[in-house]
Amino acid sequence: MARATLNQIALNSQPSFGATYNLLAYLYLAGFIILGMAWGFSPLIYALFLLAAMIFVLPSHFLGLQLIIFSTMIFERWFALQPLVTEYSIYKIYPLDLIIIWALVGWLINQIWRRKNIIIFGWTEKLLLAFMVLTGIYLITSLFNINADPEVSGSTFKNYAFYPLLYFLTIYSVQTKEQFKNILHLILFTGVLIIGFLVIGLFRGEGLWTEFTPLSTLGIRFLAGTHAFYLMIAALIALSLLAFDRFRYKGLTTLIIIVWLSGIALSLMRHLWLALLVGLIFILVLVPITNRKNLIKLSIRSGSLIITLIVVAVLLVNLFSLDNFSEVLNSSYKVISERIASVFTSANDTSINWRLNFWQAAKNSWLENPILGLGFGQKLPLELGDWQTFEEIRNIHNSPLAIAIQMGLIGITLFGLFLLAEISAGFKYIFKNEELKPYYLGLLAALTAIFSASLFQPYLETNLTGIFFWILLGLFRSGLIISGPKERI
Repeated sequence: MARATLNQIALNSQPSFGATYNLLAYLYLAGFIILGMAWGFSPLIYALFLLAAMIFVLPSHFLGLQLIIFSTMIFERWFALQPLVTEYSIYKIYPLDLIIIWALVGWLINQIWRRKNIIIFGWTEKLLLAFMVLTGIYLITSLFNINADPEVSGSTFKNYAFYPLLYFLTIYSVQTKEQFKNILHLILFTGVLIIGFLVIGLFRGEGLWTEFTPLSTLGIRFLAGTHAFYLMIAALIALSLLAFDRFRYKGLTTLIIIVWLSGIALSLMRHLWLALLVGLIFILVLVPITNRKNLIKLSIRSGSLIITLIVVAVLLVNLFSLDNFSEVLNSSYKVISERIASVFTSANDTSINWRLNFWQAAKNSWLENPILGLGFGQKLPLELGDWQTFEEIRNIHNSPLAIAIQMGLIGITLFGLFLLAEISAGFKYIFKNEELKPYYLGLLAALTAIFSASLFQPYLETNLTGIFFWILLGLFRSGLIISGPKERI
């Protein structure tokens, strides 16, 4: 009887312990990142971060995946791009890399000892593995090329071979519908927290960390482009769920989505505006007619609310002669309208002209060896008027084109076949599970938007954005385990 009582107490305490354990993981790792931001990422802070990561992530690779998502969305480059700095050297291993390594090791240990995770390795995974192996071959060949920068080659290898391991970590960690929902709800929750960055940007007159993405035209970003990128993902997932009436408080949810969309607009990232539009069209096309009508009705109501708020704001400005606010309002309206117009007229836009000239220069060089490409670590001459420079191919601001130029038709074909296999295999299961269908459609819309945005930015060549491409692909593939055959494959 005593043993039964003790066992019951232990069972009852597990959920509380798990929540406390997870909370401590978030607090400790966030604390060390903040220390690094304040005093620099010294070997001591890195050692403490490494120890905390080992303690929390090694026993739970699923928690590691959650920490990767949360920390990247909140701290972005301070988590994903901050190197270890010693007295004599800089080592480009980032906090993100440490969490990934511990999560992979934790999964491997768990699988060896308990064998409870379902392993799938179909054509989709084989194609991705072949792409990663090909990336390794290109890394090795670049080491024998005197014109290739070894550091750039190594970084390219990480983005094309190391970070795709998150795809495997995701499908081998997210294997129940509860885990699947948990990850997507975490993305939505963290998106709500990012609203704080928008508020800070409005009060400061400029968004935090926006100096890393300067504008090619006049204007001020009130939200960093990376945070706007994360909000785009969250907004598309939330809109899909909203279309299927999956939120208890629809009014509050609609308000949050409006704020997210406002943040994306105030980031002045034109390619995100276009990518978001592509994602929205995708949702409207795929959702059933009834759900589509509900979403359109909510959009009309939300649009009416936004217009009303703008009119009230303008009236208050004119009524109380709020000159400062009026100046900010007029400036923001002017900048956003100019950025929208610049999408259709590129004659005087240095950013668009830079891309067009670089793409043309890359195409001319690629034609010399279209099958194998130019390899990793290469730079190309670029002329824009009187301005001349050499630019890294990986910084071409078009991820599919960057793969094609560097790895030739072989590389881009493998990459394209992997995506086709992923989408075609996923479609077999996402419509079979009515409970998870809204989540999968939101995921697919977000992936479509990310791919669209990658046509104008080096998103797969930048880890703090590229990792979400691999994680979302893994979540989409998890439908085979959650809704498909239950046997091990």
